[in-house]
Amino acid sequence: MGNLEKMLHGEPNSEEHWNAQWYALAYKNPARYVKILRQQGLHPRIMVDYSGILLEELAKLSQDGTFDHLLVDGEPIGHVIDLWREVLTNYPECVEFAGTAYSHCYFPATPERDHEAQIMTWRQVFADLFGQEALARVRGFWLPEMGMMGNSIEAVRLIRLIKKCGYEWLILPNSALQHPTGWQTPELENLVHWLTVEAEGERERIPCVVRDTDMGIRQQSGQNTDGCINDIKYRGGVIAQSALLKDKLSEQASIPPLIVPTSDGENGNVMMFEFFRNSFVPLFSQHQNWSDIGFMTVSEYIDRYLPNGPVTEVQLKADGGSWIGGHQSWQEGDLRQRVLVQVEKLSEEYAEALQAGKIQPAQIKPLLLAETSCFVYWGSEFWAQQGERFINWAKIRE
Repeated sequence: MGNLEKMLHGEPNSEEHWNAQWYALAYKNPARYVKILRQQGLHPRIMVDYSGILLEELAKLSQDGTFDHLLVDGEPIGHVIDLWREVLTNYPECVEFAGTAYSHCYFPATPERDHEAQIMTWRQVFADLFGQEALARVRGFWLPEMGMMGNSIEAVRLIRLIKKCGYEWLILPNSALQHPTGWQTPELENLVHWLTVEAEGERERIPCVVRDTDMGIRQQSGQNTDGCINDIKYRGGVIAQSALLKDKLSEQASIPPLIVPTSDGENGNVMMFEFFRNSFVPLFSQHQNWSDIGFMTVSEYIDRYLPNGPVTEVQLKADGGSWIGGHQSWQEGDLRQRVLVQVEKLSEEYAEALQAGKIQPAQIKPLLLAETSCFVYWGSEFWAQQGERFINWAKIRE
């Protein structure tokens, strides 16, 4: 039983059940509002990131009728996956899924031998639900929690793996990147750069999209449309006067800023109850008021403005980073290490069983779920125990 299903089976008037129904609507909302706006003749753009296990649970609750009988604001949630299929088929230009891991694992704390399985299992789940044509449009990769290791040898291997699995660009927070001398924040956050990593004679690079930190925070805090537009215009003004770009580009060429805020769609009342109605819809319904601003997905931006690749380059910080800065919340302390040691041991057992032919690759999902970052992130005995229960459940039985 998945987390959402468990919560929906709580007491009808409980806080757990009340939260769950709004979470379900939050997972539907991007597709729902894209369809509404397109039917009004508007042209919305949005990017989304769903873990593989979440997509599987949404499919289960859609198919078994749970969502048909779940009323929120007087309307049934309905078949969420079918709605996503409809939107991805009829309005593919409006939505770009970013690829991610099967479970919400934290890559710097996940055994490296399992990285490929986490990435490829997500791709298989997505293809099974939405088809190969939709999967072919998934071009960017979103590391859960934006966690990127700083160890250059490991980073080279991860970037190489991400590219091997079919991805063309990566999104990272500015906390994971060195801030080049003389660069202003918009020059780091609002341009696409080559992320270049070198180690022991090896070199890999991949286009790197950077999260706009301030705008992401304001978006999740309830920023209205005017505030959003003002932020975009400010960043645009800085980039237009950028000495960095003037050094890189000819007089005839220009690259506009790319503003990529990121927020948890089901984490916080603003994103669930206010964002789409009060911010997202007006951005597109009032688009005639800001003709100098365009809305597009990341891949659309790269295709239009960077056909030959980025013109700037960045490197990782020595320690890497995450959306909250460092790795402490996933790796530091006896409690977290207690769980991570057991995850490593479980991973070794699965690797040995696979090599010996005792299990097949399709049977690795329990291990991948045991690597979910929540078991260590909260740093509490309760979550550590949940992780250990999960690890025991995932163990290979003779």
